[in-house]
Amino acid sequence: MKRYSFILIIGLIIIPFSCFIYFFLSHNVGILAPTKDFNVVLISIDTLRSDHLSCYGYHRKTTPTIDKIAEKGLIFKNVFAPSSWTAPSVVSLLTSVYPINHGVVSGINYKINQTLYIQEIFSDELTTLSEILKAHDFTTFGVTSNYHLSKKFGFARGFDYFDSPPCLSAKEVNEIIYSWKDEIKKSDKFFLWIHYFDPHYPYYPKLPWIDQYTQKTLTKKLRLSLYETWESVEQLIPVFKKHPVILSNFIALYDSEINYVDSSIGELIQKLELEKNTLIIITADHGEEFTEHDFIGHGENLYRETIRVPLIIKLPFSDRKIIIEKQVSLLDVMPTILEALNIKPPKQTLGKSLLEKAVSTSLLNNSFLSGRNTSNSNFSELDTEKTLKSIITPEWKYIYNYGNNTDELYNIKTDPLELYNLTDKEPDKRHQLRNQLFKWASNSKKYEAKKNSFKLSNKEAEELKALGYVR
Repeated sequence: MKRYSFILIIGLIIIPFSCFIYFFLSHNVGILAPTKDFNVVLISIDTLRSDHLSCYGYHRKTTPTIDKIAEKGLIFKNVFAPSSWTAPSVVSLLTSVYPINHGVVSGINYKINQTLYIQEIFSDELTTLSEILKAHDFTTFGVTSNYHLSKKFGFARGFDYFDSPPCLSAKEVNEIIYSWKDEIKKSDKFFLWIHYFDPHYPYYPKLPWIDQYTQKTLTKKLRLSLYETWESVEQLIPVFKKHPVILSNFIALYDSEINYVDSSIGELIQKLELEKNTLIIITADHGEEFTEHDFIGHGENLYRETIRVPLIIKLPFSDRKIIIEKQVSLLDVMPTILEALNIKPPKQTLGKSLLEKAVSTSLLNNSFLSGRNTSNSNFSELDTEKTLKSIITPEWKYIYNYGNNTDELYNIKTDPLELYNLTDKEPDKRHQLRNQLFKWASNSKKYEAKKNSFKLSNKEAEELKALGYVR
């Protein structure tokens, strides 16, 4: 009798609690949507560091459109890109494997001789997000505005409609999408990937925002020539350190570009009516440095400012903001989209769905389901002119330089800006993380990338040089 009473009591506890969980997810978080037949829009913004978005606490109102999306979505505060430049990060975003796995590491900026450049093409063994969704009856559309993300490098795989004109402005990118409006409307369900190039260097003043961010005495001519006076961006570093106001105006140019992209996103959402029945993801490929570690730009190191990116997920039918502090990676985006659609991820997948993290953040003050991923580490890599690899845990970050066998260790809880190298003061932690990093690197499965050399036209070479891709 006692046995049956115990079972009855357990049932009375579990059944109502299960109903509560279902009701919570269905009506408040939107994870269990009434239908899986919704559209998916993935927006990646080049060179966008998370701490320059107003919804991430930035002091300027740079992203009013994105802020509105975030008000009804999931905001991930600690998101790390798998590399500090475009090609490796975006391949990882679309395949959920690290650069060490997919092998796209060199890029156009790897110079073999005066005219020959190389960027790897990721293996056909790797299935992309677009290929998966196309196989599940999505009509697929893609527009990229970065040289590294063109059709010849494999990024058109799985797309019914794809275009990759380099260096277009966000408004011009939108015009390409609008030319597909009839095809988008006809689709039962569609996947749209947009990679906006703004706010990549060189930054241009975008009105009306630049007038709000700079001194009125700073003329339009000066804004345009702010960095063009010098032969390279690196030469600006001592100028910025001597004249902080110039650095402030330089950053203002960058911020005005963010506003410009944000307004373009707002226009796109309105014209395509993306508020309806659409899963919207907004993120970036990498960040940007403004002298924090004596550099300007990206693709030279793995510090916070170059690999920390925003991630906002607006699920269909969700109606409230949820902030997730746990560390996540861009590798998690693909399995998150697939779980929302109830599609099984491919075997290659290394990322994990972020929906569970959203649930654990929302229920019972982080206690429910929250213990499953607490020991996770994230990795980031750079393998161009230098080879760096890093491991990031909730408290620590370790960076190893394979070229000169030097390393760095930061307690990112007490030193979030990564200013104080603790390799000498924390030898045990240094040894532990180094071993973890080396073990991960040695055990990582490799999907052989194809080598692809090509010649640039004089015009292409000059354009890439202006962007800082070739020297």
